[in-house]
Amino acid sequence: MKKLSVGIQYSRFVAMAVTPIALFVVRIFIAGFFLYAAIPKLVDPLAFATSISHYHLVPEWSSHGIALILPWLELLAAVGLLLGFKTRTSAFLCGAMLLVFTIAVAYAVIQGLQIDCGCFGEQGGEEVSWLKVGKNSLMILGCIALMLRPNTILSLDDRLANNR
Repeated sequence: MKKLSVGIQYSRFVAMAVTPIALFVVRIFIAGFFLYAAIPKLVDPLAFATSISHYHLVPEWSSHGIALILPWLELLAAVGLLLGFKTRTSAFLCGAMLLVFTIAVAYAVIQGLQIDCGCFGEQGGEEVSWLKVGKNSLMILGCIALMLRPNTILSLDDRLANNR
């Protein structure tokens, strides 16, 4: 019985040590993804507006406004995650955007559209598919994990909390 108790305590210790590291990796991955996605759209918003219009989900005139605003939100959320500043809010923003993107991709797949996802502007992404829906869904789960446990290693949130 003593061995079992020691084993459980060791498992909890490992989980407590690994979780902040794993969440740090998730945080940096999602931040990198959003940074990589935002920059080409900021450089060429017209190409991004064209990608948006290919989905046939919003009026043509609104795709230009979305193409001007969305990359800045992606950049803001990515920098927040990268620095670990306002991690919960940044993860929520990324998760909300990913949810909208995932619904749009699923809609395109159901409609049989043969289009590029538009994730990375003109640099290309991948064709809309159920695989893309799955990848986005995994990132949404990562965002949820960061919303639930926003304190990770090497974060400004953690540093600011310790200075109080």
